[in-house]
Amino acid sequence: MKTVIGRIVIGNPFEGERYFVRLLLNHVRGPLSFEDLRTVEGILAPTFHEAATMQGLLQRDSSLEGCLLEASLYEMPSSLRRLFATILVYCNPTNPRDLWERFEDDMSIGFKSSGYYPKN
Repeated sequence: MKTVIGRIVIGNPFEGERYFVRLLLNHVRGPLSFEDLRTVEGILAPTFHEAATMQGLLQRDSSLEGCLLEASLYEMPSSLRRLFATILVYCNPTNPRDLWERFEDDMSIGFKSSGYYPKN
């Protein structure tokens, strides 16, 4: 019988290690323990954040895009903007402008109709 994780709790970068555990669980195949999850090429990383860094998961914006995409499905625009700011501060995305442009509409709902948002 094969064991499969059916659902992983939501996390965002502001939650620290919880976010990195989630990120690793989505990318590491077959870990049997938390130590397995933190082991990269035979080296045991002291934290999940360092393990994610060693895996190269933080050097790509795809995980950040996934985080924002998931949040855009159920979060209010103000929460999405706070998440975007958290990503800018804690995750150092390689191309923040691309992330902004991709999720600008989701983050600015309410501003466009209120007159506070400049028109192009």
